[in-house]
Formats: sequence, structure tokens, C-alpha cells
Amino acid sequence: MKKSSSESSLDAMEDEIQDQIKQIPRFAKELGHLGAYRNLDFSKIIFTGSGDSFASALFAQAISKGRAIAADPYEIYLAPDRVRGKTLFLISVSGRTKTNVKLARRVKGLAENRVAITANPASPLAKECDDTLQLHYTSRGVLTSGTVSFTTSLLAVASLTTELPSHIDLRNVEERASQWANRVTKARGKAFLFIGSGIGYAIAAYGAFKIHEVLGFKAEYQYPEQVGHSQLFSIRKKADSIISVALGPDINTRRIFRALSEAGFRPQIVRSVSSHPVLAALDAALNVQHLALGLARRLGLRECAFLLDKARLGLSNRLIY
Repeated sequence: MKKSSSESSLDAMEDEIQDQIKQIPRFAKELGHLGAYRNLDFSKIIFTGSGDSFASALFAQAISKGRAIAADPYEIYLAPDRVRGKTLFLISVSGRTKTNVKLARRVKGLAENRVAITANPASPLAKECDDTLQLHYTSRGVLTSGTVSFTTSLLAVASLTTELPSHIDLRNVEERASQWANRVTKARGKAFLFIGSGIGYAIAAYGAFKIHEVLGFKAEYQYPEQVGHSQLFSIRKKADSIISVALGPDINTRRIFRALSEAGFRPQIVRSVSSHPVLAALDAALNVQHLALGLARRLGLRECAFLLDKARLGLSNRLIY
């Protein structure tokens, strides 16, 4: 699809958020017919990726109850023997990230299988790997912060580690996410802390990445257990925005939310009405997507922050590709 000269990156992001309502159920049905890597021993699986793809890897680890492992690609590159006899899933939407390609090449003959999870089956990563699980979604053709690329990645890794829900309807989910974001986008400062555990930690990471890319603000993600030990002492009550991503059985993040509220902080909380981990993750992902988009609109931005600093964008591209 050709890039539109009139549509901004934020317009494209908003459109792609809306597009998930149709595209995610369609891709879920497609994944339901793919079974090549189902029923693998989770202890023999490693997921890796960078940026949003790393958040997807964290989700895979959480949804497997920690039996499958998520790891940074360069850390595996430094200690490649850890993949010996295992299936390595390398997540990269573009399939062009150089560390993933170098890693796939390095572990040839060590890993049992090297599987690229990518939207581009003709990419360098796909060509280097033994097999490809293709992400199917329609891009608006405008460079923007990842939305449907992330949620399709979530579905792809979920299809390898659990049963996908039989029915996905995101219409009400998307509407609730937009309403939630409208209530909480009165940001007081330019620093964010996302807190979560399990699948909530994966979405917390994704949330921090959206704040970086869309707003150019500082953002961190943390496990709830670590907050009280050290991070609490650097949080500014009036200047920092705290987002608690409390999904499923994660009572600790809810406890931290209540404690911070009672202590005079003003945290916000992301919940889901669904008990299914995949639906809950999709719910929370749409919440943080709308949060970043809503803040950008409130601040009068037209383009995502990562596109505005051309020198830094060029540096990013050199580091990644």
C-alpha cells in the first residue's frame, strides 16, 4: 500500500487501532488451522524479539506459566548453547532486525528448529530460518507506532502455548478502551511507570514502548514486587503517571494500586472483564494503545514523536537494521 501524503502517523495509528476489530478475529481463525508447532514441550521453547516483539515474547512466557522462556536476542547470541535441541521462535514484524538475523545464523545446527514469526515471509530473517509463521494483517501504509502488528504477534505466540478463544469480539472492548483512556489522559508530567505481573507485565512493557514512540516521554515497566523495594523512592507523586496493569490472578498489582492510592499517589488501573488470558491481553493492549493516542491528541500532536527527530530516527535505524 502506498503511503498517503495526507494521513499523519497518528491518524494511521488511530485507524489501525480500529482495524483490529475486524483483523484480529480473522487472524485468530486462520491460526486455528495451523498446528505444526502445537503440543511442543514448553521447556524446549525459547521466544525472542526486540521492542514490541520482546513484549510478545514476555507474553508467551507468561501464558505458558513460565515453562517457555523469553530472552533478549543478543543475550542468546552471547550464549547460543542455551538453545541446543530447542525450538527458537524469533519474532520480528519486519524480519529485518540485524540481531535476530545474526542470531538465527549463529544457532543453525544448535537449535532443533528456528522459526521466524514475521509479517514478511521474504525477509532476511525468514530466509535464514527453517520455517515461518506469517503474521497476516493490513497496514495503512504509513509509518506509525505498532498496534495491529503487536496484537497479531500476541495471537501468534498464544496459538503456540495455549488454546485460542473460540470467539473474539473486540467492538465493545475497543469502545471501553477508548472511554477508559478519555478518563485518564490528563497527564500531569512526562514520566510513566507501568506495573504488572504475568501477562500484565508483558502489556506493561508494551505500554512503556508506546509512550516512548508516540509521545517521546520517559517510561518504565516493572514487576509489582520490585516497586516497594526500590522504585517507590524515585516516583514523584505529582509529576509521574502510574499505570497498573492488573490482569487475571495478579492480586499483587491490585494491592500495589490500592497502597499507592491510599498513600496519596494517583495511579490508574487497567483491568479486563475477561478471564481468558488472550482476551484479557488484547483488552489491555487496546487500553494502552488508546492511552498513548489520547495523550498525543490532548497535547496537540499530529505525528508520533519517534518520527519528528530525524537524527535520532536515523540512529535508531542504524542500531536496529
